[in-house]
Amino acid sequence: MHRFKSVLLLLLTILVWAAPASAQTPVLTCRVIAAYPHDPGASTQGLFFRNGVFYESSGGYGRSFLAVVEPVTGRHLKTVEVAPDLFAEGIAPQGETLRMLTWKAGIGEIYTLKDLRRVNRFVYRSTFDDTEGWGLVFDGERFVMSTGRARLEWRDAKTFAKTGELPVTDEGHPVPMLNELEFVGKWLYANIWKADRVAIIDMADGTVRAWLDLSPLRERLSRDCGVANGIAYDAAGGRLYVTGKHWDRLFEIEIPKLR
Repeated sequence: MHRFKSVLLLLLTILVWAAPASAQTPVLTCRVIAAYPHDPGASTQGLFFRNGVFYESSGGYGRSFLAVVEPVTGRHLKTVEVAPDLFAEGIAPQGETLRMLTWKAGIGEIYTLKDLRRVNRFVYRSTFDDTEGWGLVFDGERFVMSTGRARLEWRDAKTFAKTGELPVTDEGHPVPMLNELEFVGKWLYANIWKADRVAIIDMADGTVRAWLDLSPLRERLSRDCGVANGIAYDAAGGRLYVTGKHWDRLFEIEIPKLR
């Protein structure tokens, strides 16, 4: 019996040493290239870069708005108010329009990029559904939407009907509170509500391949600044920008290198 236990212990030891180590998801340091003024009155919900300017949505009942923003100065070139009963959330461009989610109303609105003129509305949930609208991005074929949960939803480009879900995990654990979204190359970047980290997600399987640490930016911000939220990618210029709710700065940061 003693010999059997010794052999069994030896086999278990060999298996443990032979098993591959569980590598932790890397945490990448945020490196600032440049800093620009940002409207501290904006409770940033959505952000993207298009035709040399930023488009930004700001939330809050009775104070939500959409704005076209000059990158270097942070000046609003155009601002339109959103209906007071709607809480503006994520935005994403599609052709010459943008779609804007709202938080709890179950509807979204479509605006022209040229003059931010509202041209239509759409529905993102059914009558008895409790899905909330958080972040939004368009991959050229379909929309990807976050709802504050540990999953992403695919949405049809024309009807906005839900066509699928993708659970998001980090080392096998669900990653909740997914918020503002942006594609940077093949990777999907996602702000995490109330965290100074951005999840870099592999859309093939929903795995977080790396975390981008935004906490060093706090040293450059006013103490009154809120949570990190807002990612914009200038694909033509190869520039990545981040900001947050009521931040007085918008930062161009180095794009992390991932395999």
